[in-house]
Amino acid sequence: MNALSFLLILVVAVLSIALVAARRRLAASRSRQGLDPAEQPADSRAQAIEAAATRAPVGIVVVDQAGNEVFKNDVAALATAATADDALLGLRLRGLLDEARDFDEDIEQQIELFSPTTRTIQLQAMPLFSAGQRAGTAGFIEDLTTRSEIDSIRSDFIANASHELKTPLGAMRLLAEALVTTDDNDTRKDLAEKINAEAGRMNRLVEDILDLALIEHSPAETQEIDLCRVAEEALAKSASLAEALGIAVDHSCDPVIVAGDHRRLVSAIANLVENALTYTAAKGLAQNPPVQLRILAQGERAIIEVQDQGIGIPERHQDRIFERFYRVDRGRSRASGGTGLGLAIVRHVVQNHSGEVEVASVPGEGTTFRIILPGLED
Repeated sequence: MNALSFLLILVVAVLSIALVAARRRLAASRSRQGLDPAEQPADSRAQAIEAAATRAPVGIVVVDQAGNEVFKNDVAALATAATADDALLGLRLRGLLDEARDFDEDIEQQIELFSPTTRTIQLQAMPLFSAGQRAGTAGFIEDLTTRSEIDSIRSDFIANASHELKTPLGAMRLLAEALVTTDDNDTRKDLAEKINAEAGRMNRLVEDILDLALIEHSPAETQEIDLCRVAEEALAKSASLAEALGIAVDHSCDPVIVAGDHRRLVSAIANLVENALTYTAAKGLAQNPPVQLRILAQGERAIIEVQDQGIGIPERHQDRIFERFYRVDRGRSRASGGTGLGLAIVRHVVQNHSGEVEVASVPGEGTTFRIILPGLED
């Protein structure tokens, strides 16, 4: 919780408890005077504050000095429901509220709940003051699960990226040292070519990291896209690899228009084609079968299929191949110049286009990747 949102929530809680007390005193006074409390004029300010606290994105519980609950918003009510873990959460929060009241200090605690899924919850309790008087105690419940997961993903990504960059950098350093110490021209030429290859590998890795960062954090440029043109550009982008490996790419295209980002769709299809070329070549056949790229119109959907007859993907790996830096065979992937980010880029591009990506593979027989995109609405 940032400082500004926390301050706003605290102010809401303080005002809520003060206004609740004032309304109760007013009701008691009117009752003593023989007036019907139902006929009291509505306090619009109290209603507005209570509505704001009710809609706050974190759980808020306010108790008075005697420990009686005077306010609980919807988030707190849901978080302390009658399930086993939620009941535990409610007990922990009640304990913190009592401690904050008894010791007159702010208290916080982070706990993990494990049913039905693992959740990380931040609990805070603090005494409240109004006009210099103790007015009660406020408790706050914030679900940090998503933030914790994002932090974990970010940390893993930084660690993996550092490791991946370290490998070509280390190789370049060793090759450069060898280059300096040799006088043989053929050896120097060979070493220089290897340094250039490692530099190219590092450049591809940096480009893929930047691509992935842009895809994740910048909005797509949505416009009407002709998928046949996208396919043609993707094939042109992967043409040098296809030529180097001696593998043809056969393609067919139904006329189909989608709403999306032209450049990012080109990147996604090119990544799938290059992946298919690489793992077709890995089979080591004297005559490699062609890779197939098909653009299909199926009702209100557009289908992009990339099929190869390469080495395939074992079933145990198929659920993870879209993770960043995940490789089925690290040695083969590095040898082929792969960065481990191509399929992660594909997944994010497809998700940003409200689509789905599927994989079907049989080890030794080949793999088919299938992107399903919504067609352009009339």
